[in-house]
Amino acid sequence: MPVLVKDQQIVADTWQLIETIPDYVPANAIVPIHQLTNTNANGAWVDGDIEVDDFGDRLAGLDLVAVHFPMFADGRGLSLGTLLRNRFGFKGELRAIGEVQPDLTPFMRRCGFDAFVLENELAANTAIQCMASMSDFYQGSVIQPEPAYRRKQGG
Repeated sequence: MPVLVKDQQIVADTWQLIETIPDYVPANAIVPIHQLTNTNANGAWVDGDIEVDDFGDRLAGLDLVAVHFPMFADGRGLSLGTLLRNRFGFKGELRAIGEVQPDLTPFMRRCGFDAFVLENELAANTAIQCMASMSDFYQGSVIQPEPAYRRKQGG
């Protein structure tokens, strides 16, 4: 059963991922980006290969964007997450769905993802441990824009 990790904790998922639009769509629905205008949903899911310039402004105003990773070797969603946070100023929940590997979550987090849907509780706990094991990075990122050599050390 899928498990949601948000802000490095296992939490209950209050959102509904909807792939086929029914007659009524609640506000807490995550719908395909191409069907967002036909609903009152506040969340959308996208594939990592979308043209962010075509949808970025629309996505930036949502409460949640879920990026689908079709396979673990497909890193296009990482670029999409970084662009949504940096170029379009997205402040909502950025969720990774699909083939999310626990050991890659620290790097996904650096690209702006703050929520991950993992296949089970064991994978979720492994992801939390992986994220906790990396406390600092030399390079700048979405979550820490300044590289280590520019950060003031020791107060």
